[in-house]
Amino acid sequence: MKKVFKVEDLNRMNDVFAKYIFANEERKKLTLGLINSFFDFEGTAEIIDLAFKDREMDPDREEGKGAVLDVLGECSDGTLVNVEIQLEQFEEMGRRSLYYWAKLYQRRLLKGEDYETLFRTVTINILDYALFPDAEWKDYHSCFSVLNTKDLHHALTKDLEIHFVELPKWHYKKGAKMKRLERWLAYLSSKTTMEEREALAMMDEDIRTAMEAEKEFVQDYEYMSAYDRREKYLRDQRAHEKFVRNEGVAEGKAEAKKELIIAWRNKGKPDSEIAELLDMDVDEVRQVK
Repeated sequence: MKKVFKVEDLNRMNDVFAKYIFANEERKKLTLGLINSFFDFEGTAEIIDLAFKDREMDPDREEGKGAVLDVLGECSDGTLVNVEIQLEQFEEMGRRSLYYWAKLYQRRLLKGEDYETLFRTVTINILDYALFPDAEWKDYHSCFSVLNTKDLHHALTKDLEIHFVELPKWHYKKGAKMKRLERWLAYLSSKTTMEEREALAMMDEDIRTAMEAEKEFVQDYEYMSAYDRREKYLRDQRAHEKFVRNEGVAEGKAEAKKELIIAWRNKGKPDSEIAELLDMDVDEVRQVK
């Protein structure tokens, strides 16, 4: 018996689902809408067309790091835009994003060509976790470029642009007028109810189109099988991380008790008294050397 999937149960941050919605020629208008919602913040001119590119990037050398990107497109003005949706937390997300940006930027320059053939390259990262501590950056959206540290305004080049959106820092505000990016984040966020999404679809044609595409997605057994495998992998990853954390806490407590036992012994406390203080068996205390 085949598993029955429902749109209300979808994890819209699942990369299999994201590619289905945003890396599809038939729904290119949605991709343009998502990308331009980021450009609103920077006061940058909107892009009017996008050609989807091969998302595979070969490593420079056999042992090098390759990349499989979520959505990659070239705009009519030469701008290259990569959109990635990340559920997994990477310790070096900044370096990872810069590395992928650099590979995209340099592959535009063929041997013997002049540097003027290089164009603006934009990486957009939508993260399902907080990347920066609140004390460092509280806002849900950040954008990085190469600026003169003397004034933070003078740009070395406008070719580098790396965006991060941290979904946990974004909050749905009922009744508030949303910007285009906020509407997309509301659509993607697991905290948004189906009723709220339907209300967004009434005011935003692109989100209405995305919700129509969801119905097709859950009916496609091949896509849903890939989606399900990805969800299982993510569940296993979370379970493993939780186990490692719990093991680390348990080991830490055991080590702390051992240090206390040795310290109290050095002060002349008998093992029986130490066992009572630490709620342990005397035999356990005696085993500590």
